[in-house]
Amino acid sequence: MPMKAALLERLKQKLMVKRRELLSEVREKHASSLESGRDGIQDIADQATTAYTKEFLLSIGDAERQLLKQVDAALEKIRLKKYGQCERCGEPILGKRLEALPFARFCIACQEEEEEARRT
Repeated sequence: MPMKAALLERLKQKLMVKRRELLSEVREKHASSLESGRDGIQDIADQATTAYTKEFLLSIGDAERQLLKQVDAALEKIRLKKYGQCERCGEPILGKRLEALPFARFCIACQEEEEEARRT
């Protein structure tokens, strides 16, 4: 059964807002990582702290970039009229799940199976 147009549009808007937020966060953290360590001469402890801070900020950026890829993939599925289908079983993903997680790739049952497979 096709998704209702109003729900699809609402989810598309949620995805667009999330995309803008992620891009803004990545830009801010990237700028912050570039600024850290530019305050002149540092002793060895300051250098270690600066290196840790840069690594931490960049790792956060990686997680956000992964989320951005998921958001972009969901927007592409909307464009291709394949949005809301589980990538594993092909069944529709419940509207409530998409409301909570508009970039969800799997239905609840398949998501649980994916998580279980990763744990073992």
